[in-house]
Amino acid sequence: MKPLSLSCMKNLNKNKTLILTRRDIHQLIDMRKAMAALQKAFSLFGRGRSQMPPKIYLHLDRFHGDFRAMPVYLEGLSTCAIKWVNVHAGNKSKHLPTVMAVIILSDPRTGFPLAVMDGTLITNLRTGAAGGIAAKYLARQEARTVGLVGCGEQAKTQLEALAALFKIKEVKVWGNKKSYVDEFLKRMKTSAYVLKPASSVKECVRDCDIVVTTTPVRKPLVKLEWLKAGVHINAIGADAKGKQELDAAILKKGKIIIDDWKQASHSGEINVPLSQKQITRADIHAELAQVILGKRTGRTNAREITVFDSTGLAIQDVALADQIYQEALKKKRGRWVNLVGV
Repeated sequence: MKPLSLSCMKNLNKNKTLILTRRDIHQLIDMRKAMAALQKAFSLFGRGRSQMPPKIYLHLDRFHGDFRAMPVYLEGLSTCAIKWVNVHAGNKSKHLPTVMAVIILSDPRTGFPLAVMDGTLITNLRTGAAGGIAAKYLARQEARTVGLVGCGEQAKTQLEALAALFKIKEVKVWGNKKSYVDEFLKRMKTSAYVLKPASSVKECVRDCDIVVTTTPVRKPLVKLEWLKAGVHINAIGADAKGKQELDAAILKKGKIIIDDWKQASHSGEINVPLSQKQITRADIHAELAQVILGKRTGRTNAREITVFDSTGLAIQDVALADQIYQEALKKKRGRWVNLVGV
C-alpha cells in the first residue's frame, strides 16, 4: 500500500492524533491482510532495511508478569512505532487478557504522534500471521491435522492463519484446565474441520502434521518420541528468559528457524537449550526472513522435523499498525484528539 503524503495527512486532520480502539482495528484488518503485510515486513527486515533494538524487559516477579518496550523503524513505511506490552500469566483469573498492549505510531520526519491504538489485537494477529507464514514455507503442503498445545488468544489466531493456508481436517486441543478447552471449542466451532479435546499433551500432538505451542511454561511439555516424522512446530509460548515448551531433543533433531537471533537467543524457545549448551548457534538453520528471500532453504523433504521459534518482532507490529492507520484514514475510522497540544 502506497503511504499517504504528510501534507495529505495534515489536511485530513491537522496536528491531531488518531485514537483507534480494538473495535476499530477489528473492522480494519483481517488475517489474510495481516499475513500479506508481514510477508513484506520480513522481506524488508531480511534485506537489512530496519532499525529494531532488542526488546527491553521490566521483570515484575512480585506480580508474576513483565512489561516489554519494542521500538522500530522499517524503511518503506511512512511511520515509526513503539509497542508497550505486558504478559501477566495470572490475568485470566482476574478476567483480563494475559497480554495487553498499546502502540504509538509516529511520523519519522517530524516525530509527530500520528496514532495511538490498541495493540492487543494487533499482537495476537501478527503472531498468528507469522506462524502462518512460517508454516507456508516449512510445513508439508498436504498437512491436514493440527495439534494446539494451549488454547488462549494466541492459539486462536494461529489456527486462523493455518486454516487460511491449509485444508485442515482435524484440530486437537489441549489446555491446562478443561474449562479453557471447552470455552475454546465453543468459541471456535466450525463446519470446516473437526475440533477435538485432548486429555494430554501426548494425545494432542501425536500423529499431527502441524503442532502449535502457546503456553507460558518453564519446563518442556512436548517430547520428541510423541511426534510423527515430517511434523512442523510453531513454538510461540517462549517469549522470556527461562521459558521452554519443547524438549531439547526436538531441537537437536529438527531444523530450527528463528525470527531473530538476538531475541530468540535471549527469550525464545532456544534460550534455555543454548544456556545449557544442549545446542549451539551452529544448530540454528536460518532466520525466517532468509527463508522467505530464498537465501536459505526451508523444508527439503517430507520426513524432517521443522521448528519455528517465534519471539515476536517489532517489525511485525509496525507493519500491521501502519496498514491499519492507512485504512483508518481512508475509511474515516477512529477519533481525532489534540494529544500533544500543538
